[in-house]
Amino acid sequence: MSSLDVYLSEAHRSLRKQGREVAREEVAPRIADMEAAGTHTDHGIARIVGERGWFGVFIGTEHGGLHAGHVAKTILLDELSYVSGAAGAILQAPLIPTLALLYRGSVEQKQRWLPQIAAGTLYMAIAVTEPEHGSHVLGMTSTARRSGKYWIINADKCWVGASGIAHLHVVIVRTGKRGDPRGLSAFLVEADRDGLEVTQPPLVGLHGFTAGNVRLRNVRVPASALLGEVGDGLDIAYTASTVCGRPNLAAVALGLHRRVLDVTTDFLAGRPRYDGVLADLPVVGQHLAEMKSRLMTAEGAVYYAAHLLDQGVSCDAELVNSKLVNSRAAKASVQEGKDTHGGYSGRADYEISRLSRDIDLVSAPAGPDDIQLLRLSEVARGTDRVQWSARYLAQTASQTPPV
Repeated sequence: MSSLDVYLSEAHRSLRKQGREVAREEVAPRIADMEAAGTHTDHGIARIVGERGWFGVFIGTEHGGLHAGHVAKTILLDELSYVSGAAGAILQAPLIPTLALLYRGSVEQKQRWLPQIAAGTLYMAIAVTEPEHGSHVLGMTSTARRSGKYWIINADKCWVGASGIAHLHVVIVRTGKRGDPRGLSAFLVEADRDGLEVTQPPLVGLHGFTAGNVRLRNVRVPASALLGEVGDGLDIAYTASTVCGRPNLAAVALGLHRRVLDVTTDFLAGRPRYDGVLADLPVVGQHLAEMKSRLMTAEGAVYYAAHLLDQGVSCDAELVNSKLVNSRAAKASVQEGKDTHGGYSGRADYEISRLSRDIDLVSAPAGPDDIQLLRLSEVARGTDRVQWSARYLAQTASQTPPV
């Protein structure tokens, strides 16, 4: 019996079986080509995920979605990322703007876009971060100005996950005074709008996933493209990041971490030493024990946070902590795994090197460790003023609970 069984229903176990089979039978054979291609946009993984409706894991059945919940999402990201961090990233990134659409979208917007997302024929991306401002969202300079029945958007965004495959972007821009929490708004912008350009800088890992630059120059969108109300941009960005972005990345880190432990264990069990193998040596066994301990702690953190969301419990601290714990644990264990690989950790044909590159790219999105520590320090001091998960749960409380 697994310690996670307390969080898992029969539907969850069935989904894990399906996710594991898809990852190992359909995703794994693609990895060599994805790695050889380096930085590129892999459309095949998105199709594999989309055909099974996994982009609609949050979407209600009335729009064709699975409505399976946050634990279900964690399971899928965990299983995909165990085989390929890029595959996990390709699923997780569109889920963030999808949650934003579910959270603040109008009836008309949901009817238009959600069935396509659930069917796997439309992928989303969310564009928040700017090159000069990073996690300082209120400092952004991207703007939208009203012009009759339209809004004119000018923006430079970076680190936009899934930008290479996205058909629809949630773009956060300034519509009011800089630094004003009510000075930001969100817009739904189709990727084929005149003036929108996507480029992809080279990435050291996650080959096949795109986290590129999105540039908008005098992009004209109708008033109906506004997501929520004018001034809701910060609420939408922070809610999507807290409720979805952070635990998504925690789940990707978890899957990679599980793979690191298995790859390292297999390597050490296959290396002859004295009258046995490397894994038999006490000092080496201690490394494996440390990695296992980290993994157990990290796994519990992300599934517990997802479970709280599915139970309708406000849990910002647990969501933030899930990313912090999983990011730190994966980084520590992959370094320990590389140490035990010795010189082989520097060879590109050994899996530990790919895992190390992928883990390096999971830390910064949705805020690096320092941002998570800042948020947790506010919780410890009682100075945290907004529970973003509470806002999300209140807004979506009328939906049928997931199975």
